[in-house]
Amino acid sequence: MIKSRIALLGILFFALLSCQQKLPDKTKKQLVKTENFWKQRTRLINKKNINMEFPQKTDTTIMERRINRVYIDNMECQFEVFVDDVLLLRIMGEVTQNGGGITGDYDINQLLLTSGKHEVIVRMYPKFNQSVFGDEGYVNLKFSHFTRETFKKPTYFGDMNAHNGIHIDQKDKQWIEKWDQESQTGYEGDYVAKQPDKFKGLPAYEWHRTFNAEVPFNLTGWRNSVDLKKEQDDEDKNIKNEVFDEYKKIHELFVKRDVAAYSSLVKEREDLITQALHYREGEKKLREEEIVKLIQNTDYEVEPLFKETFQLDFQGYGKIVSLVHRADGEGIIRLKNKTNPDDNIYLDFRFQRKHKGDRLTVI
Repeated sequence: MIKSRIALLGILFFALLSCQQKLPDKTKKQLVKTENFWKQRTRLINKKNINMEFPQKTDTTIMERRINRVYIDNMECQFEVFVDDVLLLRIMGEVTQNGGGITGDYDINQLLLTSGKHEVIVRMYPKFNQSVFGDEGYVNLKFSHFTRETFKKPTYFGDMNAHNGIHIDQKDKQWIEKWDQESQTGYEGDYVAKQPDKFKGLPAYEWHRTFNAEVPFNLTGWRNSVDLKKEQDDEDKNIKNEVFDEYKKIHELFVKRDVAAYSSLVKEREDLITQALHYREGEKKLREEEIVKLIQNTDYEVEPLFKETFQLDFQGYGKIVSLVHRADGEGIIRLKNKTNPDDNIYLDFRFQRKHKGDRLTVI
């Protein structure tokens, strides 16, 4: 299956909700199979006692166009990675059933927002169709930073075990070697004792650690926004319906193919992303052109929305809200190629409320 995922760096669409269409039986079965995932995830989140929010800003003199990145690989589990409580990556559902995993580099400047102390959280769950962990399952993280000039020679974070990285697994040893920055090679290695992560027999496991990172900017983003989770819990606001109402407004733009109105809608998010990742003017223009092409592309049809598939997802210590699909944790806006039904594009987005009483806006 060809599956494209457009997340925070992607763009936003809305889909047509049809009262005449019924939820496919295949999707119903998928939802039943993922019930335990969302149950255990909710348990972990509710159990977490938040004593401090990140980032904890520090002054910096860094001027270089630095990009911070984390390399992630895993096997034999479902998992989520958050930076300052904002989702970086989620892998769940049937794709994990046979124990396979993923590997890849992920930029995090757009989540860091400012220099200082940050928090990374990893939530792990047994692979699809398993209720508890056995001996298997791991997630590895390797943090680095680079500039365009030093792209092929990244510098690894010393407080995150340098180039050896963090291994979240049940082993009591890890291979550790020295690192030559100039040649980008390791040498003189040996197995070193480490604290095993004990999650055998558990339905879910959470790991977290703080790290220091520098960026040449200080962006506000969602940091000063209203706590939407608190509004829902303490003021009985129906945040889920409010988010859905925003979908309806965006749907009108999609039907009209109104590129200008859409660009205005997502401008703050686009500005944040392009600034955080140091886009040049030519790259910004190319990005805008790609957005326009996708909005106007009639080769894809938009799948209907079914409320029973929605999962309300609070992030950013309650200051960001998102709707995701309960079957796979991806965006609920799904574009399917008319000639190739296996070619799907999943569209994710997040909302904030800047000030008390404001409407939700895309961030």
